[in-house]
Amino acid sequence: MRPSNARWVEGPFPLIETPSTKLKSDHFYLKAASEMTHAHNVLLRSLNSILQQGPNIPTSGDTNYQERNIIDFLYYVRCWVKTVHHHHWVEETFIFPEMGKFSGNPGLMDGPRHQHESFQAGLEELEEYLNSTRPDQYRWLGSNGSGGMKQIIDSFSHHLTDHLYAEIEVFLQLKDLDSEEYKKTWAKAEAVAKQSGNFTLLYEMVPMVLGCADKTYEGARHFPPFPWIMPYIVKYWFAAGNGAWRFNPCDFWGQPRPLVFITEGEAGN
Repeated sequence: MRPSNARWVEGPFPLIETPSTKLKSDHFYLKAASEMTHAHNVLLRSLNSILQQGPNIPTSGDTNYQERNIIDFLYYVRCWVKTVHHHHWVEETFIFPEMGKFSGNPGLMDGPRHQHESFQAGLEELEEYLNSTRPDQYRWLGSNGSGGMKQIIDSFSHHLTDHLYAEIEVFLQLKDLDSEEYKKTWAKAEAVAKQSGNFTLLYEMVPMVLGCADKTYEGARHFPPFPWIMPYIVKYWFAAGNGAWRFNPCDFWGQPRPLVFITEGEAGN
């Protein structure tokens, strides 16, 4: 649900339609595909939030330049990169191999796994830029219209988003798998996703997931599958005092809100 007349995060990369809104089945494949859609839309919303707000943040030399804005934005983008890495790490180390085992087809998910390679180098380049760039050095675009953060993101974002769209179609083809075994594997995968990583996950990734999971979007009311108290813990402890989370398009309860660095009434996507 668009929270204002300003441009919001339905683009530039379109969100994925939730399969369960147009298909009906008791087989677990549909729930799995819909859950993965919600996860992918989190990554798309956060990427769109970066692409829409990045050009509007005053940089060093601009009249309204504030170092804190750049520090927070670089942190926000860094957390997005870590969230993408974590999502694909869970897939590659657990979901894909386990699905190959119980299906009896070890290469079942080779397609999506190989697609990860198409944008990995770009993500690593962006991560290096974020770790080595001081706030006064940050530029969305270079002085001649090339270079800067935008050029790095543009180098891989289409490969990444094409993968996010295509993988859902792969999950929708898995209706011949045993539904109960699929459900058990998925439950284990959710446990692995929550338990993996170190304590910083609660400071860097959970606030982004909560703030980019629009619960007003089709069928997403119960995503992510966190306990009801988690938004309170994140807001008043793990995210407290961190200005990076103002770049999120939703609050920690999944309610859409206007983007901060965007002009009200600006033309849509």
